[in-house]
Amino acid sequence: MLRAHEPSRRLPPSKGRLTQVCGSMIFQHNADEHVREVYARFGLAVYFAQVLEHGLVNALVILDLIPSRRHLFRSREEWGVEVDAFMNRHFEATMGRMMRNLREATQTDADLENLLRDALRKRNWLVHHFFRERAAEFMSVAGRERMLREADECRALFHAADKALEAVVGPLREEAGITDEFLEREYQRLLGASEDHG
Repeated sequence: MLRAHEPSRRLPPSKGRLTQVCGSMIFQHNADEHVREVYARFGLAVYFAQVLEHGLVNALVILDLIPSRRHLFRSREEWGVEVDAFMNRHFEATMGRMMRNLREATQTDADLENLLRDALRKRNWLVHHFFRERAAEFMSVAGRERMLREADECRALFHAADKALEAVVGPLREEAGITDEFLEREYQRLLGASEDHG
């Protein structure tokens, strides 16, 4: 028994208490990792939505700008300025507006139209409602697992829509002289330029 004049001694934690503390720390670490995984997979899905948006703008260049305006420019520099301005205008639009612009530029088949419409609906839900609607689920492992599945499903849908759009636009892009080989050369040029600045 401690007396008033004796300094208090800290007793070592029992094995049971130590196990409980360590287990709690491991659980917290795993929960933190799981939360980060939700954020990462959400971010990846949004990235694929933006890839699709870029694909829509690229399609508009091929289907609208090149046929209607390419012949008006005498120099590569003037044409480059026009392409940049066209793309910037379209990047300012919502994804729904981009899709309307695509419909105005060309007739798309029903399958592609439905796929793009589904992608737009899922993109809007993901960006505007995902975390708000899943606030309660975000607090549990099972709920976060559901969120991971939903983010992955969105990513797969955006990827499929982009591939379907490219399947339609690809042959027209090739006809316009923008071949896969040209794109690869441009990619390598940009990669080299970024490495020079990095």
